[in-house]
Amino acid sequence: MYKSKVFALLGLILGLFTLSVAEAGQAMAVKADAIPAYRPRYFPFETGEKAVYHATWNGMISVATAEVYTTPTVVDGRKVYQVRVEAKTSKVLDFIWRMRDTISSTFDAKVLMPSRFTFSQRENSRIIDTDARFDHEAKRWAVNRQQVGKRPNIYHFDSSNTLDPITASYLARSTDFKVGDKLYFKVFGGKYQYLLELSVEAKEPVTMASGKTIVAYRIVPQIENITKKGYANRLNEAAIWISADERRLPIKLSSKIVFGSVYLELVEDKLGTQTTASREQRPAS
Repeated sequence: MYKSKVFALLGLILGLFTLSVAEAGQAMAVKADAIPAYRPRYFPFETGEKAVYHATWNGMISVATAEVYTTPTVVDGRKVYQVRVEAKTSKVLDFIWRMRDTISSTFDAKVLMPSRFTFSQRENSRIIDTDARFDHEAKRWAVNRQQVGKRPNIYHFDSSNTLDPITASYLARSTDFKVGDKLYFKVFGGKYQYLLELSVEAKEPVTMASGKTIVAYRIVPQIENITKKGYANRLNEAAIWISADERRLPIKLSSKIVFGSVYLELVEDKLGTQTTASREQRPAS
């Protein structure tokens, strides 16, 4: 169904280039329990960022926009990055399917280990709130998922290299990679867990809609379900382009759907310098 395809692309991928798929279901060279533990080397978002993306169907019809805010801040005396993604469908698509989603992640500024992930889904009458918190003592994620009209559910994932989609994307940006490399991440997007492979296939010029040409890495993602169920088989061929400069900024994404392709392209990029101090709210004991 077209709507579910767009949701899968925009609702999950607007965390930026995770949970995109190329040939889902193929066997991977690495098993989920043996993925590498990456150490970040680059921090191009250290002073904060604001990026705006525009999604189109077949490069012609506007379907959605996403604004991504990256803010360095201090939580309980520790520097972290807080990322917030605000995605909404265009006025044209609102008549068919209205989406107002917000995704956020908080992760350590040194090793990029996440501590909290939230996903507020507002799609027509469908309302779902996901709040995932990392328990440092138990060393696992507790994911509380509440959908209006249904009973709340709690899911648990082991913390051995298990990341939320946003943190995985920022860790990938921070990793030292080159053409021919493959990166592997274990991620969750709510109640399901996935193994994500990012194949760095080429370094090539990309012409943007603005006419500007940017040299970028072309990355082909592949994903498979770790849990018995999941959304890996809902998406088709995809490609991601990451700028090959010091910013390592996602500039473009394409993914096939039933009727053509959806393209996500960077239309605005600003570096920020504002830092805030806050204390992360803790659940009641």
